[in-house]
Amino acid sequence: MGDDGLQACGVVMEARAPGKVILCGEHAVVHGATAVAAAIGLYTHARIHLLTGEDNLLVLDLPPFQVHLSWPLSQIQSVLDLSSLHKAYPQDVQSISESWSAKLKQLTDEQLPADADKGLQAGVVAYLFLHLYILGLQPTKMTVTSELPIGSGLGSSAAFCVSITGALLAAAQQLDLHRHLGPTEEGDMQRWLDVDDKDLDIINRWAFEGEKIIHGRPSGIDNTVSTFGYIVKFRQGQLSRIQTTMPLNMLLTNTKVGRDTKSLVAGVGARAQRHPKSMAAIFDAVDSISEEVVSILQSNSEESRIEHNIVESKKDGHAQSELVHNTVSRSVEEIKLEELVQINQGLLQSMGVSHPCIDAICCRTSKHKLQSKLTGAGGGGCVLTLLPHCLKSKAIEEVKADLAAEGFECFQAHIGGKGVQISKK
Repeated sequence: MGDDGLQACGVVMEARAPGKVILCGEHAVVHGATAVAAAIGLYTHARIHLLTGEDNLLVLDLPPFQVHLSWPLSQIQSVLDLSSLHKAYPQDVQSISESWSAKLKQLTDEQLPADADKGLQAGVVAYLFLHLYILGLQPTKMTVTSELPIGSGLGSSAAFCVSITGALLAAAQQLDLHRHLGPTEEGDMQRWLDVDDKDLDIINRWAFEGEKIIHGRPSGIDNTVSTFGYIVKFRQGQLSRIQTTMPLNMLLTNTKVGRDTKSLVAGVGARAQRHPKSMAAIFDAVDSISEEVVSILQSNSEESRIEHNIVESKKDGHAQSELVHNTVSRSVEEIKLEELVQINQGLLQSMGVSHPCIDAICCRTSKHKLQSKLTGAGGGGCVLTLLPHCLKSKAIEEVKADLAAEGFECFQAHIGGKGVQISKK
């Protein structure tokens, strides 16, 4: 169905939620090590209109998938037992029942092509569940767009669930919004409102229910980072926010290689069973890297920037310093982080989760004297590259052009920004 005939009373609310990147600790976190994840400055936007007139519909537009879906409210009422909605209210977070899961899947399958991606199907079911439990049978049009590549390990499904949850709760007037913010990006004059911490918790809990519909048994890291933002330390189910004043920017390169997270995790587990002592040592090393990264990020050091990298070489038994040409100034902390990124990537290769495309990207960026590592499950997905604070934009464009020439897709992003925000129009 097209937009013809739909009458919207203007944009009521819009929510944006960031993706996430795992800085360190992939795979080892499953075996008890510490992981560090951060929000990235790439967002999913959910814009909600209230429909008027005779348009008693729920409409969902997903431009990234070229999908437009609509359900008459009468159809939803004929399929679902809505008595549970009268017992629930937005602050009372619910889990989807088996009965609702089957019936929402039925409503979804009737709208999507037979060969539709399973992740897309699950995402639509999650949307219907969240809409009905948070906003009820209010006729609306929801449009969801995203700057995040889908299925690349950057938390696109979590950002989807967080953004639509934020928009729905805002439309239901359930959020305490405050602190007007100025433009956050060049040319972006839209003002975003922060959400009170207690309401962030509600958004996070609802979004986690959506993530469970999509992924079955998610860790909760992705939706938590997307909701609360900033940088998070995760270990054995415990999450804590990391405060830092250190500017962090990176290049994210999409290998465009699909991967099966479940099989990659299983592969690491199987290798750990075959080589328990060696793999335990690798996991311990990754844990040490994560803890050191946290320490660096929390450092308040005011050490001056280093104008050159120094390479120590041995000559006649004495250490000598040689200047590396074409380098950019780096702080002591940046140099340490780059070294840890390099070590971490080597350990991930030892776990068996790298990929020729990942290795090629690491090799390419190293020629520009930049350090990279896979982020997320590996086996494809995305690679992160640290960008020194003083690296000029011209140099960054050269790196991006080099990677693009090999068929890779690059995104530049700030790390550790705010989580979900709301815009009122």
